[in-house]
Amino acid sequence: MWGLRQALGDDRYVKRYPQLIAEVLSPSTEKFDRGDKFEDYRQLESLEEYVLIAHDRMWVECRRRVKDASGERWETVVYGAGERVMLESIELEVAIEELYRGVSFDRLSNG
Repeated sequence: MWGLRQALGDDRYVKRYPQLIAEVLSPSTEKFDRGDKFEDYRQLESLEEYVLIAHDRMWVECRRRVKDASGERWETVVYGAGERVMLESIELEVAIEELYRGVSFDRLSNG
């Protein structure tokens, strides 16, 4: 475990009870963001959604905490081009294109 609570310390700009955390994935951090970091974040009782955003294509993965009669689990919903991303924890629905406004994928692929 990477010590999330210790890393937060007393920084007044850090939200300690987040409902939603979003990460922009990069080749160097993707494995960590999907694995150890998510395992640590899911221990935060306040966290309802963990959102992973691809940097090189229109792709958003939303992991949601679901509590029902059978207990608690995390569900994953993946959104792609032409879809609307629903962030239930903050009651926001937005076209995925809006999340990527200003991003040129040609520029990313050409270095």
